[in-house]
Amino acid sequence: MSNFSQKIKPALIIILVAAVIGILYNLVSPKGIGLVGSWSQQILEGNIIVPPSYDKTSDSPPISLADAMSLYNSPNIIFIDARTKEDYLKGHIKGALNLYMEEYDTWAPKVLPNVPKEATIVTYCGADECELSLFLARNMNVDGYKNLKIFFGGWEEWVKAGLPTSTGENP
Repeated sequence: MSNFSQKIKPALIIILVAAVIGILYNLVSPKGIGLVGSWSQQILEGNIIVPPSYDKTSDSPPISLADAMSLYNSPNIIFIDARTKEDYLKGHIKGALNLYMEEYDTWAPKVLPNVPKEATIVTYCGADECELSLFLARNMNVDGYKNLKIFFGGWEEWVKAGLPTSTGENP
């Protein structure tokens, strides 16, 4: 057996044991997550699907596709895409700004000065299993934005409905 193999074998065993312990802990933990399949989601009135982390009592209200379409055609509504810059460039709701939630502290100072605090804002991300729009709305609420709505159907539902989209840097 080569010297390299003698060093790798114990490392692989340690990794395997750590993975098994992690999986077992996840299975017995009350905060464990599902390892396969669809994670539990809530369905609110109007058949709006929201992620399990959504709190009806404290989070901004969710909106349906019909609500999003209606708001889209109203003046003074701002849509904000919570997905990555790369996803935004590939395609986004026409007119939407991009504020990637995972880099909120970096991008908020660049994007939010152009967004009036009193504006009606719709946050969205990829689809109903995406929580970035929820977390973006929470952060914006802390930063003083109070008229927030969350479109959990997101980009996927918008595109399926054949609604206006854009690509590249321009909103």
